[in-house]
Amino acid sequence: STRVALDHLESVPEKLSLLEDCKDTGESYCRREIEERYMKYKDIVTSLQQQLEDSKQRVGRVKVCVCVLHFRGVKMDAEISDIEAAAHSSSWQTQNSFLCSSLLSNS
Repeated sequence: STRVALDHLESVPEKLSLLEDCKDTGESYCRREIEERYMKYKDIVTSLQQQLEDSKQRVGRVKVCVCVLHFRGVKMDAEISDIEAAAHSSSWQTQNSFLCSSLLSNS
C-alpha cells in the first residue's frame, strides 16, 4: 500500500513537491541525528584522551618518586651493612608507599 501511495504521489505533479519536501525533511533529520551522535562521540573521545594524558602524567610522577626513593635506598645501603638494610627495608617500603600516595593525592 505504501508503494501504491508513493506511485500515486509521483503521478500527480502538484503533489510531487510535497513528496520531495518529505524526502528533504527525512534527510535533514537523519543528517541532524548523525551530527548529534558525532558530537557526543567527539566529546567522549576528548574526555578519554584527557583521562589518558592525566594517567600518563600520574604514572610519570610515580616513576620519578620510585626512582628517587630507590636511589636514596641504594645510597643508604652503601652506608650501612646488608643486615641493617634488611631490617630497615620494610620501613623504607612503607615510606615509599606513603610518599608516592601523597604525591598522587596532591595532583
